[in-house]
Amino acid sequence: MNKALFIAVLYLAGGFTIAAQETRKARADSKYEKFAYIRASELYEKLVEAGYQSNDLYGKLADTHYFNARYADALPYYRKMLEGPGDVEAEYYYRYAQCLKAGEKYKEAGKMLNRFYELVGKPKDEKSLAEAVHTLKNNKKRFTLKDAGVNTAYADFGTAYNGEDKVIFASARDTGIFVKRTHKWNEKPFLKLYSATVNSDGLLENPEKVAGDVNSKYHQSTPVITRDGKTMYFTRNNYRKGQYGKAEDGTNHLKIYRATLKDGKWGNIEDLSVNNEAYSTAHPALNADENLLYFVSDRSGTLGSSDLFVTEIKEDGSFGEVRNLGSVINTPGRESFPFVDETGVLYFASDGHPGLGGLDVFAAIKDPFGSYRVVNLGNPVNSTADDFAYITRRSGEGFLSSNRGEASGFDNIYSAVTEVPLAFNAKLCGEVKDSITKNPLSGAEVILYDNEHKELASVQTDASGNFCISVWPFAGYNLRAGKEDYRSKEKWIKELDNGETREVVIELNREDIRITTGDDLTKKLALKPIYFDFDGAAIRKRSEIELAKVIAVMKKYPDIVIEVRSHTDSRGSDAYNRALSERRAKATVDYIVNKGGVSPDRISGKGYGETRLINHCSDGVSCSAEEHQLNRRSEFILIKM
Repeated sequence: MNKALFIAVLYLAGGFTIAAQETRKARADSKYEKFAYIRASELYEKLVEAGYQSNDLYGKLADTHYFNARYADALPYYRKMLEGPGDVEAEYYYRYAQCLKAGEKYKEAGKMLNRFYELVGKPKDEKSLAEAVHTLKNNKKRFTLKDAGVNTAYADFGTAYNGEDKVIFASARDTGIFVKRTHKWNEKPFLKLYSATVNSDGLLENPEKVAGDVNSKYHQSTPVITRDGKTMYFTRNNYRKGQYGKAEDGTNHLKIYRATLKDGKWGNIEDLSVNNEAYSTAHPALNADENLLYFVSDRSGTLGSSDLFVTEIKEDGSFGEVRNLGSVINTPGRESFPFVDETGVLYFASDGHPGLGGLDVFAAIKDPFGSYRVVNLGNPVNSTADDFAYITRRSGEGFLSSNRGEASGFDNIYSAVTEVPLAFNAKLCGEVKDSITKNPLSGAEVILYDNEHKELASVQTDASGNFCISVWPFAGYNLRAGKEDYRSKEKWIKELDNGETREVVIELNREDIRITTGDDLTKKLALKPIYFDFDGAAIRKRSEIELAKVIAVMKKYPDIVIEVRSHTDSRGSDAYNRALSERRAKATVDYIVNKGGVSPDRISGKGYGETRLINHCSDGVSCSAEEHQLNRRSEFILIKM
C-alpha cells in the first residue's frame, strides 16, 4: 500500500481581514466653545507643516488617523517614525502593518508583523496549534494509565462506549497473524469488533465478539454507538453484500457503515453517502447531540495525509455537506481518530502538531470567542510511540490506544483516568480613566483583538470604569479603549499564563481638550517636561517641539494669557536658585515671543527656585541625577482667557 495512504488504513493493517473599529469623532459643543477645545490632529499637522520633526510627533499624528480608520493618512507618518533615529515602541510596527494591509502591501506588512513579534518576544514561526504543550508535557499527575486488561499478543485498539458498562473495540486476537509496523500491508489482518464489560476498577473484562453482520471476513474497527444503543457507525474495508469494492487503481479503500441493533444483533448494514470508491473515509465520531458526524478522510481538499471532516446528520438519517475542519486542526501531517466528549471538546491523534513523538493525542477546545485552540495532552497520555483513539467521560474515566513498549509494534488498550480536568482560562481586567483627572471613565468601549487584528470581543466599562474579558491563555492580544471625546488608545498584552488574571490600566487623552483659568497646559497638552541642564537656562533642542505646541495654542486662541513658572533642583543656595529659575523663565518666555511671534503682553515668567520641588530631593537628601532633573522644569499656567 502506498506510503501516502492515511493512518486509518495503517491501523486497520495492524498498526490580520482587517477588523478596524472606527472611533467616533469628537463633536463640537457650542456651550464650551469659549473654553478653547484643542483638536490633537490639527495641532500636530500644524507642527509638521511648520517643519518640526520627531518620532514622537509623527507617531502621535499617525495615531490620530489610525484610530479613526484613516489608514492611508496614517501610513506616511508611521513610515517616517519608523525610519527615524532611535527605537520606537513595538506597537507602532503592529499599527503600521495594519495600514500596509489596508493598502494591500501584504509582503511589507508581513515583515513589520515579524518585527513586532520579535520585539514582544513571540517567535516568527510560532504555531498556535499546540499552545499549551509546555504546561502539559511533564504533568504526570493529570492522568493515570493502566493496562485495560483485555490486551493480547496482537492488535487491540479503538474503544467506544456502549451504554454505562460496555465498551466495543477492535482486535485481531483470533486471526493468528503477524504484521510488521510499516505503512504497507504485508499480510491482511482480519480485525473484528469485540464487546467487553467495564468492571468496578474501570478495567475491561469478558471480551466477546460482537454479534450480527458488522464483522465481515475483512477489516472492521473504530465504532461509535448512539446513546440509546440502537445505532452503530463503524469502519470497514469497502465490502458489502459480498462485494469487495476497489478504486480505479485497484485500491480497496475504507468506508464508514451504519448498523442498527435488533434482537441483540447488529444488522441492516448501510453504505453512507459520505463514502466514495476513490478515497478512504474512516473513524466515525458523534457529538453530544448526535447530529454531527466527525470522521477522517484523504479525499480531495485534504491538507495533509489525512484530515478531520464533519457533516450534519439530518432527522431522516441523511447527511449534509462535508466540511474540512480547517487548518487550526488539520496539518500537512496526519490527523485521525476523532472523539467528541460530552462538553464538546474534540480529541484526535496527529503527527502534524508539535508533539512528543509518533502520533500524539490532542484536544481541540473552543476558546471564549468560539474558535478552536489545540493543546497537547502531554505525558503520560502521549509518549514517543503512537498514541491515539482516546475517549473519555465526564467522570474522568477513559481509554487510550498505544503501541508504547511493544516490540511487536502491535497496539494495546489502556485505562486512562483524568485526575485533573483540562482547564484553560485567563482574564484581562482593568480600568479606563482620564489621563489628566485620573477619574474613571464609565461607558468606555474596550475592544479585544488577536495578533491578526481580528476583533474578538467588545465590552463597556461599568460605572467605576472597570472591565473584565475572558481570554484564552498562552496568547497575546491587542486591547483598544475608546470613548466619545477621547482619543482611542491601544495596548499590547503579552501572553497570559493559564489561570492568570492580568490587571490593565488604560488612560485616555481627550480628543478636544477643555482648558480654563488656572490650568497647567503642561498636563492638559500632555507636554513632555521642559527640562534644563544643570546650572543652565538654555532651551534644549528636544524641548522645542513641546514649546511649539504652546505657541500653536496661543496663536489659535489669541485671548489667552500664560505665565511660565520655572523651577530648579535643591542644589545651590536659595538665592542662587531663585535667580537661576528667573533666567529659565525668561529664556522660555523669550523663545515663545521670538520664535513664535507671540505678543509679550500675553506671556510672563516667574522663577520659584527650589521652593516647589516635586519629589523628596531637598537639601541634604542624596538623590540621583535623574531625580534632580525632575525638579528642573518649566510649567505653563493659564491665568486669563
